[in-house]
Amino acid sequence: MTKAIHFLPDEETHEATRLLPYVMAVMVYLSALALMGSMMLNKGFGDMTESLSNRLTIQITTADAEARNAQVDEVTALLRKTPGIDYVRKLNEVEIEKLLEPWLGKGNVTDDLPVPAILDVTVSRGLTLNLDAVRGMLAQVSDNIHLDDHQQWLGRFLRLMDMVEYTALGILLLVVLATVCIVIFGTKAGMAENREIIAVMHHLGAQDSMIARAYQSRFMKYGLKGGIIGLVLAFITLVSLIYLSRDLAEGLVRIPELPVVEIAVLLVIPFLAALISMLTARITVLRGLGRMV
Repeated sequence: MTKAIHFLPDEETHEATRLLPYVMAVMVYLSALALMGSMMLNKGFGDMTESLSNRLTIQITTADAEARNAQVDEVTALLRKTPGIDYVRKLNEVEIEKLLEPWLGKGNVTDDLPVPAILDVTVSRGLTLNLDAVRGMLAQVSDNIHLDDHQQWLGRFLRLMDMVEYTALGILLLVVLATVCIVIFGTKAGMAENREIIAVMHHLGAQDSMIARAYQSRFMKYGLKGGIIGLVLAFITLVSLIYLSRDLAEGLVRIPELPVVEIAVLLVIPFLAALISMLTARITVLRGLGRMV
C-alpha cells in the first residue's frame, strides 16, 4: 500500500486556500437554505392543498335572516341526498368570526355586519361529483347561493409551489457549479505555489496519484468543514425565520412546520461537499500533472 506523503504547507499559512472552507460554507448555506425552504413548502402547503382538494364551500348570502336559515336547511338536505357528498356542516358564528378576524380585526365582527351562512362540504374521493349539476341544483333554491370548489386557487398555488421547487433546484445546481469552480481555482493556485516541490518529487519517482492524494485529502477537509459550518448556519437562520414569522402571520396563514425526517436528510450535505471537493481536486491535480510531464 502506498504511503501518504505530506509536502503541502500548513493550512494557516497556505494563502491560496486558507479562506476556502468559509467560501464553501457560504455555498452550502445557500444550497441548504434553498432545499430546506423547498421541503417545508412542499410538506406544509402540500398537506393543506390535499385537505382542500376534496372540500367545497357554499355561501348563502340572502339578506333576510329567516329566509337564509330556511335556505341553509333546504340546501343541507339536498346535499346530503347527493351521491358523492360525504358530509355537510354549517359553520357556527364563532368559526365565521375567526375566519373574518384576520381581515377585519378582533372585535370588529358585529351583529349588524352582513355575514353569509357558510357550509363546509366534504366530497367523497371514491366518486366523481358533477359540480355543474350541483350548481344548477343550488341555483334552483336561490340565486344568492354560491359554490366555491377552490380549484382555481389550488391550481395557482400548485404552480407557485412548482416554481419554488424548480428555483431551489436551480440554486442548488448553480451552487454546485460554483463550488467546483472554486475548488479548481484553489487547487491550481496551490499547485502553482508548490510547482518546484512537485517537480522535485516527480524526479524522485513520486507517482501522480501520491501527489493527488495529498491535495484531495486537504480539499476534502475543506469541504467537510465548510459544509458543517454552512449547514449549522442554515438551520439557525430557518428556525429564526419560523419563530419570528409565527406571531406576524398568526391567523392569516399557517406557518409550515419543520419536516423532521426530510430535514434530517440534509445532514449528508457536508459529506457531499467534501466528496465534490475531493473529486474535483483529484481530477484537477491529475490533469495538471499530466501537462507538467
